[in-house]
Amino acid sequence: MNKNSFDIKKIVGIATFAALAFVVTLATSWIKVSFLTFDAKDAVITIAAFIYGPLSALIISVIVALIEFVTISTTYWYGLIMNILSSAVFSLTASLIYKYNRTINGALIGLFSSVVATTGTMLLANMFITPLYFGLPVMAPYVMSMLPTLLLPFNLAKALMNGAIAMLMYKPVLLALTRSRLISGRNVSLGFNRNSVIIIAAGSLFVAAALVIFLVFL
Repeated sequence: MNKNSFDIKKIVGIATFAALAFVVTLATSWIKVSFLTFDAKDAVITIAAFIYGPLSALIISVIVALIEFVTISTTYWYGLIMNILSSAVFSLTASLIYKYNRTINGALIGLFSSVVATTGTMLLANMFITPLYFGLPVMAPYVMSMLPTLLLPFNLAKALMNGAIAMLMYKPVLLALTRSRLISGRNVSLGFNRNSVIIIAAGSLFVAAALVIFLVFL
């Protein structure tokens, strides 16, 4: 395969994942808690970043956020910034770690780190950007009072759920792309083995933790 052919396939793959991430946003955006909206696009972007590298994470994060901004968003530039931050931090963190440790441990460490990094980043953004959305000064008491009761549990639950989806769907998506020859040079099998057990167990824990947070705190 020549370099031009590879580049075209990579561009097509990235564009496909960007479109899929937006479709997933449309499909899950009905899930709301107060003024916050849950969506699973970060999982889609992370899978793309695992396949195509960390730069694709940033590219898709910006593209999807811009499409959302001009189509369905009602939160103006505040939502645009928050969307880019959430998706970019989550997918970049996971893919950077996985790039240098392409093992099951690297993927799990990357996704767990993404949950922590994204939750922390979004809390800071909630302190400095969310008040402006409400027409309030930075770190306004009204918004600060929502940090432990709404913003922290929501951001944590959303990150956990996206981590679980990325964890459980990465291998099937990679296999489908390999069989369709959109990517090559990967030895992928859906055979059930020790790594499969680890992935299912970790993904189930992430889902369970997210559901507990949604049910108990939100």
